[in-house]
Amino acid sequence: MARRLRSPWWVLFFVIFFGALLGSVIAEAVGAYPSLAWLAKDVRAGIDPPLTLDMRVFTVTIGTTVRLNVAILLGIVIAVWIFRLLQ
Repeated sequence: MARRLRSPWWVLFFVIFFGALLGSVIAEAVGAYPSLAWLAKDVRAGIDPPLTLDMRVFTVTIGTTVRLNVAILLGIVIAVWIFRLLQ
C-alpha cells in the first residue's frame, strides 16, 4: 500500500495565502457588477489606525488588519482542493 507523504506546514500556509490572494483578485474583479457585489462585501478586523510609539531615536508602528469576504473564502477552498488533488 502506498503511503502518502505529508507536506510541511509551510506549504499549506502558502497554498492558503495564494488562495486568499486569488479570492481577493476575484473580489476586485466582480465588485463592479451589481449582481455579484455580494462576493466583494468584506468584513475588516484589526488595529486601524496603527499604534505608533515614537522614542525619538526609533519609531515602532504596530498594526494589522484582516479582511475577509466570500470570494476570499472561495479562493482558499479552491486552492486547498487543488493542493489535495496534486498530492
